[in-house]
Amino acid sequence: MHIFWKIILVGSILLNLVAIWGFFHYVRYGGSPLGELKRKLTGSSQQVAPRQSYAELNEQLKKQLAEGTAPDNRVVFFGASITRRWDLESAFPEVNMINRGVGGQLVPGMLSRFKRDVLDLKPEAAIIKFCSINIRPHQTLTMLKDGMTMMVQMAKQGNVKPIVSTIIPAGKPEAHIGNFSVADSLNQFNSWVRSFAEQHNLAMIDFARAIEDEHGFLPRDCSTDPVHVNDKGYQLLAEAARPVIHRALGLE
Repeated sequence: MHIFWKIILVGSILLNLVAIWGFFHYVRYGGSPLGELKRKLTGSSQQVAPRQSYAELNEQLKKQLAEGTAPDNRVVFFGASITRRWDLESAFPEVNMINRGVGGQLVPGMLSRFKRDVLDLKPEAAIIKFCSINIRPHQTLTMLKDGMTMMVQMAKQGNVKPIVSTIIPAGKPEAHIGNFSVADSLNQFNSWVRSFAEQHNLAMIDFARAIEDEHGFLPRDCSTDPVHVNDKGYQLLAEAARPVIHRALGLE
């Protein structure tokens, strides 16, 4: 066979294999085959959701606080993209949930806005939730632990009851970035959160245990892609959070 046709044949076979693999990923995880291919080739898995500014909403609430008309049982849900996409009013109708999630944000960015998006709003409690995008080779677990500790300390000093939480696991495609094990580091951090909450008598929502499958990954039937949850996933998370929030507010 002429060398040209051999190259065409081999190239065609490779393209078909990539197409089959991409289609499998689309069916298996509901994500973008091209996006997954890019993630594999570049080693990058951060999925950035649109950022949201809450300045106007914060000013409205602070005005209500000054006038004495702010609703009771206020809870700030402080997190990243999973928080941002969550319909908290429907999930927790008995509580005045204040959504302060910013898509794609890491712990340092969350720290920089903790005062204006949590403390200045004077809620009764604040749920502190990190996303798995923080678990990366260039970010140490010490940074996450220090960030959680600082937010808890600031909340207490601001007379806000802190509610810490474990990180929701990622799907199997996100378990490794090169030789770096996202799953192992995430499990280590979650173990630390559980111990930290117990040692300091903190309210804690174990989102990880509420949703993980038997292998410790984000289940396909609870996800829209390897890092975000669907309606079923949100329902499981809400069921885990509700009793903890109620106890923190004294609603039980």
